[in-house]
Amino acid sequence: MTTDQVIHVVDDDRLFLTALERTLGITGLQVRTYTCAHTFLDNFDPQQPGCLITDLRMPGTGGLELQKRLKELQVRLPIIFISGHANASTAVAALKCGAVDFLEKPFSEKDLLASVQLALDKDVDDRRLVREQTLVQQRFSNLSPREQQVFALVVSDLPNKKIARELMISPRTVEHHREHLMLKMQAHSTAELITMAVLCGIHELHL
Repeated sequence: MTTDQVIHVVDDDRLFLTALERTLGITGLQVRTYTCAHTFLDNFDPQQPGCLITDLRMPGTGGLELQKRLKELQVRLPIIFISGHANASTAVAALKCGAVDFLEKPFSEKDLLASVQLALDKDVDDRRLVREQTLVQQRFSNLSPREQQVFALVVSDLPNKKIARELMISPRTVEHHREHLMLKMQAHSTAELITMAVLCGIHELHL
């Protein structure tokens, strides 16, 4: 956990909301509570690290609808669903859509805190990945058009001679472009370059 993280909790049951806030207070992090999804959407800062705990069933916008809305807004805030009236198919649907965990009421303090830790750790990892992706994309944009072409062919595992034939240039020129793009991308190996290509969206990783 980091001190700038915020735990957001959305639940229409005020008593339960107060109980959750008290329990989560032992984390030492800031806990913000909301009685409906709209209040949360109107007040949260997507740039603020943290996680979201939301009831599945609420008047108006429910948990799944809130999850969908956050995806539409391209907000990658880890979500923990809680519910006292859920079935297995609903839980599976929530998890398939990216929820970190699904807790069925009543749940223990231990399970709640473990789920929150998992969600906060995921948020740290997700934000680090976004920063790395942005940095790599900036480096890629600084490559020349020819270097970008060579980049795409190199990560496709083509040897220099085939790349040369593809681009109708000499193998020596291909090697020259390859050295330059490696320096500009700050890549130390072809494997690292492939990872960067995946982050740039110009190559699919085949497992």
